[in-house]
Amino acid sequence: MSLLLDNNIWARFSQPNVIIGLILLVIGLIVAIFAKKITKMVRKTNKVEPNDKVLLVLKAFALTVILVSLIVMVIE
Repeated sequence: MSLLLDNNIWARFSQPNVIIGLILLVIGLIVAIFAKKITKMVRKTNKVEPNDKVLLVLKAFALTVILVSLIVMVIE
């Protein structure tokens, strides 16, 4: 734990696990933001129900990727 506090911010961001975690975080956020548009493209409709399985799977995938990214960033 003390190693996390001893590093400055640039040294922390240059660590490989933090870079990988940030990349995963961006991927998860992009999937979460565009989940509705992706579902519209897959279903070929203009209206998407909130309980559509494709939408729920995309949001669950995005949430899982974000959780994994946070775990990767913390683990040294």
